[in-house]
Amino acid sequence: MPLLTIDTAAVAEPDRLDFWRSTVCDQFVTLDVAPASGAPVAGRVTAGSVDGTHLRRIAAGPHRFVRTPRQVRSADEDYLQVALARRGRTVVSQDGRETVIGPGDLVVYDSSRPYAFATADRFEYSVCLHPKSRLPLSRAELSAVTATPLGGRGVAALVPPLLSALDGVVGEDVPEESRRALSRTVGDLLVALVRGQVPAASTDNLHLVRARAHLRRHLGDPDLGPAQVAAACAISVRYLHRLFAAEGASVAEEIRDARLQGAWEDLRRPDLAHRGIGVVAARWGMPDPAAFSRAFRVRFGRSPRDHRAAWT
Repeated sequence: MPLLTIDTAAVAEPDRLDFWRSTVCDQFVTLDVAPASGAPVAGRVTAGSVDGTHLRRIAAGPHRFVRTPRQVRSADEDYLQVALARRGRTVVSQDGRETVIGPGDLVVYDSSRPYAFATADRFEYSVCLHPKSRLPLSRAELSAVTATPLGGRGVAALVPPLLSALDGVVGEDVPEESRRALSRTVGDLLVALVRGQVPAASTDNLHLVRARAHLRRHLGDPDLGPAQVAAACAISVRYLHRLFAAEGASVAEEIRDARLQGAWEDLRRPDLAHRGIGVVAARWGMPDPAAFSRAFRVRFGRSPRDHRAAWT
């Protein structure tokens, strides 16, 4: 789609605040938008999309943006968002953490949970909003990296030039298949970005490390459950549940999510396109095709068949 630029300068001054608030909510997600008290309302948003991946650039004066629990509950927007600061310093908070980003810094945040951005001066960000339904990332993985500083090394170094390049692509007449490939590339990069940060935040509890290692090795066993994991680690089931609960997770949820992630990856592989969906599900310990299809749709927002068709 062509680039769209929306500027408050095009609106009469008395109408600018309402216009600006509706623009930000329409182009990002539903938020409380609060310009600094007494400051003139002046802002600009440039917007474009590539096959459902949305790219935005926003510039304005001092602001506070808050995504509230009520807005999360009442909205159907479900994006992993990555912001690249281009101007100004901003305090970003989510999941009980707070970080400060400045020019060149990246931050990851999740629209399915409350967050806040606060800046005391003029700012400019490039923001990528990618549907979480296209990402095989667990809640635990996402909550481990939100509102944390991402340095300019490793995978994080690849994100700024990609966002800058995509700014130029979205306004061009790009073939549909190329747009789909670009969106998939962005998704793969975001998965690598998140998973590249998770080890630094991972637990030091050896029992939990062993439990998760056993869990990952035996996902194909349909009988895998808390009792088997606890026995393999020589701990009680009660203690196992306590270990996972301390990290805001449950054993059953982690097993189910890991299985669905594995199936998600297999269903997008062209070399496995000859395998039936039921075969793929059984390989990941989910032998009931109907139950697998329901769980997959709940987790990723579309059926296994539609997911495979989008990739092969």
